[in-house]
Amino acid sequence: MIYVMTGKMVFHVGWDKLDAEDAWRHVLSRHISYFADEEGFNGLLKHIQKENPFFERLVSLAESVPRQPFEAWGSVEPELKNLVGKMTCLDPSRRITAAEALEHPWFKSAWMKG
Repeated sequence: MIYVMTGKMVFHVGWDKLDAEDAWRHVLSRHISYFADEEGFNGLLKHIQKENPFFERLVSLAESVPRQPFEAWGSVEPELKNLVGKMTCLDPSRRITAAEALEHPWFKSAWMKG
């Protein structure tokens, strides 16, 4: 959706990084950079719990990733930013379902335009 509306492949990191042993780090760092707010990130940590081997990796990664929040992108209309933010929320308990996304005002206005 982001690519179609903005022309930007926000998760594309290059095949060289995807073939690396730490490929997860490259893609996840982009997700954190663009879509992680404090509440969502804390919700994800609560969901996976400290016993999960990725818990400390996530904490360390989040501390080192420069933030470029999608919500601050001036070229994206507010309703689309709102929808994408709800769809990409790191906290599973706050992330909307596909059915809820289709009921979002952005989709309703997009269908009216089309």
